[in-house]
Amino acid sequence: MKNISYIILLCVFAFCCEKADSPIKEVEVEEQEQTDIEDSGDETEDKYMLPEQLPIPNEGKLWKYQDKFSNEFSSDKSSAEFTTNWQDKFFNGWRGPDKTRYSPSRSAISNGELIYEAAIINGTVETGCISSKEMVKYPLYMEVRAKISNSPLACAVWMLSEDSTQEIDNLEAYGDVTNDYFSKRLHLSHHVFIRSPFQDYQPTGAETWYADGKNTVWSQDYHRYGVLWWGPKDLRYFVDGKEVRRTPENQIDPENYTNGTGLNKPMYLIISQAAQGWRESNGIDYLTDPGVTNPERTRNYFDYIRVFKPE
Repeated sequence: MKNISYIILLCVFAFCCEKADSPIKEVEVEEQEQTDIEDSGDETEDKYMLPEQLPIPNEGKLWKYQDKFSNEFSSDKSSAEFTTNWQDKFFNGWRGPDKTRYSPSRSAISNGELIYEAAIINGTVETGCISSKEMVKYPLYMEVRAKISNSPLACAVWMLSEDSTQEIDNLEAYGDVTNDYFSKRLHLSHHVFIRSPFQDYQPTGAETWYADGKNTVWSQDYHRYGVLWWGPKDLRYFVDGKEVRRTPENQIDPENYTNGTGLNKPMYLIISQAAQGWRESNGIDYLTDPGVTNPERTRNYFDYIRVFKPE
């Protein structure tokens, strides 16, 4: 069981590719950095490690841990801890973009972590996806601690409205260490859509591709990734407890796809891995790329997902 710091104001295939259709088995994972529990003297309040830059809630309120939307991944997928609030699929049964096929057989909870491992099956990339059973709404802070895969596959932690017209991407990363650009950047962004005829607005500036200036390769270690959805036009992104991006209000919905409301709809929480088609147009062949054909390189590790709301 992971230790959790308290402060007020986030498998494996044992065989080679020929065994790629086998279910994920328990894995040994590297020892993780642990945090110490402080004796707060007040067990009635939820006090987890939170970024110091989070806004202070209105008087009388605190940032409260939300059991319904959080998971420490301390019990397997058949346990009530998982099944009560989470589903082992995309919330509406979608199988994934392009060559992706979400499959429960490609994920496991082992040693206190949710683990995804992809496999090429019949010309598709089978991988994992989980989603919450209920929707969240602002204001909230959501954080994961994760080690992304050494792969061109997208590791994503995001939120999506039921009608798929509003999306917030806490994390979208491509950890393949052979790609010097993507391995050192995190995509911190959002979308607003019109479904018919299909239109998609997303900020496209270089500032949406965050690099920390230290040449950090994100797939080489665990990091904390958080997003503050403070209001319909107020998005702030955090990495390892520090705010690294605040989306300008004029970049939330400049095309007025939301008729001025901004990001105001309740959304499901989603943790997924995917083979995204736009990268194929940039030269990635998911069916032959060694970052996908080698199962070990496709593994994503999620230590926890935590949601907090001011209450």
